[in-house]
Amino acid sequence: MNQLGKEVNDNMNLDNYVWYVSYGSNMLRERFMCYIKGGQFEGCGKFHEPCRDASGPVAVTTYDIPYDMYFRNNSASWGGKGVSFLDISKQGHALGVAYLITREQFDHVALQENGGHQLLDAWYNTIISIGMLDAHEVVTITNNAVYNFNAPSDGYLDTLHRGIAENYKDLGSDEIDRYLQSCIR
Repeated sequence: MNQLGKEVNDNMNLDNYVWYVSYGSNMLRERFMCYIKGGQFEGCGKFHEPCRDASGPVAVTTYDIPYDMYFRNNSASWGGKGVSFLDISKQGHALGVAYLITREQFDHVALQENGGHQLLDAWYNTIISIGMLDAHEVVTITNNAVYNFNAPSDGYLDTLHRGIAENYKDLGSDEIDRYLQSCIR
């Protein structure tokens, strides 16, 4: 068993795995799996193509991200409102959920997060390494600039709330709401 209490098959080659850390809507496993297995989340946004490897994460854990989360841009998928980004210009704190997936799956998720656009021309144009966990790199995606603040929709906040509640069992609903409100600039 690994630190997460999930049995890992000794025959699995975990050399090609990374921990992808979500701090936005992908904290909710159901939403995240739309990128892996394909599909559309609760009628929100477009249909996502499945990853070539549609297997679920090997493990899942919470992860303390050393940057603040905030909302920006105008997402058509979320009512023209803001979605989550990290302010990597300074140290901070954001709640995250880490999924142990293959690098190929991570590349697919990054492409899906950007509407099929390559990183250079995309909202989430920066992959950052934020540490190591169980001998695997911990990575996430964001934008390298902090601007264009925009409050999130109620549906987006609800999805984040559900994702946090699903993974952070020790946080009550009021604590989750306070955290999310603290991210709105």
